[in-house]
Amino acid sequence: MKSKTKRTLAAVGVLGLVGVGLAVHTGTGTPSAWGIGDIAAICPLGAIEAAIASRTIVPPLLIGLAIVVALVVLVGRAFCAWGCPVPLLRRVFGIKECKDDRPTAAERDGINDSRNWVLGATVLTTAAFGFPVFCLICPVGLSVATFIALWRLFQFSEITLSLVVFPIILVLEIVLLRKWCHRFCPLGALLGLISRLNRTFRPTVAEASCLQRSGGSCSRCADVCPEGIDLHHPEHSVSLAECTKCGECKDVCPAHAISFPLLSRAAKPQRDTAQVPSECDEGVVVVAER
Repeated sequence: MKSKTKRTLAAVGVLGLVGVGLAVHTGTGTPSAWGIGDIAAICPLGAIEAAIASRTIVPPLLIGLAIVVALVVLVGRAFCAWGCPVPLLRRVFGIKECKDDRPTAAERDGINDSRNWVLGATVLTTAAFGFPVFCLICPVGLSVATFIALWRLFQFSEITLSLVVFPIILVLEIVLLRKWCHRFCPLGALLGLISRLNRTFRPTVAEASCLQRSGGSCSRCADVCPEGIDLHHPEHSVSLAECTKCGECKDVCPAHAISFPLLSRAAKPQRDTAQVPSECDEGVVVVAER
């Protein structure tokens, strides 16, 4: 099964869990309701906004936020590829990403990253207005809110304005703001900052199998990466902290030389490409982070 199919099923599964929450009345039916008792797994950006807006920090919020941060440290920005409904909706609408839409290393260099500016604006507007302003247009929240509105329509015949307003805003963001994920998403920016601590499940290239490292000119993994990561030229590439573990590079590699191990081995010096690999070589190279 291709990674794209798996990601689709995973995103549908996230919405399915929302439906389970609504059906068995475990909470409000949102991802924020997952957890035990008062401890909930919550959106890290939403948690920060809630604390700023209320000017109150409560232990359950801190525990829930710590759980999410720990998960991001473990799996990096995997949510962006496997849980976020935006990529799922793009596939539903048939919107394909062009290579020119992908970020460059310069655009991911701290102050040049427009997502960081949006993240800063999100925090400042929350403090200024006393409520999480970004949540009004967050496509993740709007997707869940639309799902809940549809659920209540079929279950209680409840018709609200949200059935019209939320989908309209969501469609406008998905269709018109094609570069939302790479240029505007503050949640992606926050996850990217946290995932700088991530060292697990990172794409690893097997030197003995890789066509380019054997003297070829293959660059399929770099061409297909939605985050603009080039495993062969990390010095000119977007940082591996931005990897969403989508698996596209692994799927397109003709030599099946890319894997996502739990822990990668230490990098070895690259050998002369003219040298024929020995049968005794372990043949694993980890691309160092830029």
